[in-house]
Amino acid sequence: MKLAWSLAICGLAFFWAHSASARDIYVSSETGANDAAGTKAAPKKLLWKVMAELADGDHIYVAEGRQEGQNKSGLMPQCSASNVVIEGGWNKDFSARNPFKHPTIIAAALDQGGSVGKVIHFESPSNKIDNVTIDGFLIDRGGSNYYFSDGEPGANKRIEGHFDNSPWGYRELNRKSSGSDPAVQLLGRGRFVVRNMIIVNSPWWGIYVKAGGNGTTEIENNLVLMSQGRGIEAIPGSGWDKPNFVIRNNTVAFNHSIKSTEGRALSTDPREGTGTYVVENNVLAFSDGAGIATKFGPKGSVLTLKNNLFAFNRLGDYTTGGDSGGTAAKDFDDNLTITHSGNVHQLPKFTSKVAKEWFDRWSSREFVDMVAGTFNTEAELMAARGALGLKDYTIPGYDKTYASYKTLPQRRNNYDMSRYPRPMKKGDGANWASAVLGIIGADGARGIQPFKAN
Repeated sequence: MKLAWSLAICGLAFFWAHSASARDIYVSSETGANDAAGTKAAPKKLLWKVMAELADGDHIYVAEGRQEGQNKSGLMPQCSASNVVIEGGWNKDFSARNPFKHPTIIAAALDQGGSVGKVIHFESPSNKIDNVTIDGFLIDRGGSNYYFSDGEPGANKRIEGHFDNSPWGYRELNRKSSGSDPAVQLLGRGRFVVRNMIIVNSPWWGIYVKAGGNGTTEIENNLVLMSQGRGIEAIPGSGWDKPNFVIRNNTVAFNHSIKSTEGRALSTDPREGTGTYVVENNVLAFSDGAGIATKFGPKGSVLTLKNNLFAFNRLGDYTTGGDSGGTAAKDFDDNLTITHSGNVHQLPKFTSKVAKEWFDRWSSREFVDMVAGTFNTEAELMAARGALGLKDYTIPGYDKTYASYKTLPQRRNNYDMSRYPRPMKKGDGANWASAVLGIIGADGARGIQPFKAN
């Protein structure tokens, strides 16, 4: 009996200590102050300063506006706390939340280029991080990767006062200038949640999660556009128990290759005895690599693919062994040994929401052969262009139009094809409402959905 009472008292003491240390902290770049109490009525101003002092159990509420990080670099400090929630998308007085209506933007200052590095990063030497939720931020990496332009490409002109700064596409079609860091990196033996995020123009991965435990790690309702390497990677840590991954309702598109490989929309590592994956209701499209890349030939319910939409993934909708062994969705029944149902290969409706001029240049690229192999056809590429009213190819610097991809001139200016024809001036910001928010909900039950409060 004494032992039972002692254990109960110790448990209560731990609960009281934990409760005492847990904090609700409110942050607003527009109405906050650095020396404020961090309450709803008196919010802190800078998210990076709050994250630098993050403690176990903290719940951070961030209002709409722009958070530029330390030294206005667009980066937040590395954290090692557990049992925390960091959520953006609150309105100015914290009375309502909708990340897609009240976007909390994390980006470098408009008048300077950003720094390479991880924007949101949870990791510790012991790898004991657990139960971290990142929810509702718009991460714009373009500042560190040179949005453009200083003039219409191919015309050898410069427009005074303009800077590489525009939301769709940028110099070298997302070929990174330097750095190899994901926008969001979460590593630990526990579970994680990443949801309601918009991540644009990453120089490397968009979202990278390495999880453990026996709980469920959720990556859901995110929009990841124009990442180099991999849009989303979710893997179990070696010997970190058997985590379950649920990856649902994400739209991941325009993932660019590194040299001649990569460019995967979703990268996974399902193996017997190391956990399970459920991948459902995602839109995985326009990748230089695969729609979904796996390792080691998973079988059965270790990986379940359900109701996903695939389109124009150059190395196949599904691959085993990284970037080899590609399969199209229509052949899943014949080729796959995993559990699957309801997956389709068709043009996503969000295509019509992409910037027309940018897509014209993306679909003209020569860096990769857009219609090489058996998975991407010219008919599919022309259908995608047709969704935007693009009938002929136009290339700045050339004095004619081209009816098809195969008739485009060789040695064309690959990288300049990405340049946006209406560059913004240095210090101007992207209009995200018109740039990418129209993609949300465009594909019905698949892909990123309008915000719903938990």
